Amino acid sequence: MQETSTRDARAMAPALAPGRIVACAPALGRLSRALARIEAAVAGLAVFVVFSLLMANVVSRSFGRPLIWTDELAVNCMVWAAFIGASVGLAHRQHIAVMLLPDMLPGRVGRAMAIAVDLSLLLFLGVLAVVLWRWFDPVGLLKAETLEAFSADTFNFIYQEPTVTLGVSKFWFWLVLPVFCLTAMLHVVAGLAAHVAERGEAHP
Repeated sequence: MQETSTRDARAMAPALAPGRIVACAPALGRLSRALARIEAAVAGLAVFVVFSLLMANVVSRSFGRPLIWTDELAVNCMVWAAFIGASVGLAHRQHIAVMLLPDMLPGRVGRAMAIAVDLSLLLFLGVLAVVLWRWFDPVGLLKAETLEAFSADTFNFIYQEPTVTLGVSKFWFWLVLPVFCLTAMLHVVAGLAAHVAERGEAHP
């Protein structure tokens, strides 16, 4: 009796994990879409700020009183817009891709390839997360009494290096990297859950 129960549990184990993913797929999809709408609005605002700064720079130069800080702020706003837009692209599957081979494959193989792509993206984002964790070093920052002590101990000046013309820390602009990493992970996990759910529906 006990051996039978053990075999049944082992047989059910592989089905439980995909089942949980399928159950979470709708909620993850809704969360991903809601976040993508917010990101699209933020990216649009950043692009508008870039346009406004460039126009202000043109007008100020025409009067012989250029605003020297507008170029640097415009560049950093464009970087924010690019990374946030990249996250939105992951949410909507709008990044450039060569679809010749997936379109030629049978449905089952194509879905398996889509899952493999999602897993590859997660691997890349996981490596990026590790690199960012080591770079931002929040644990070391919490242990240090001051930013100066943190920089002296680690030779990491991420929190103290200022921008050239704005005079604020570059950290606030580099912060887009962990933001992108987290939101992109959510979008990829939502897409992975959707692909697993589709595969489960096609092969119950």
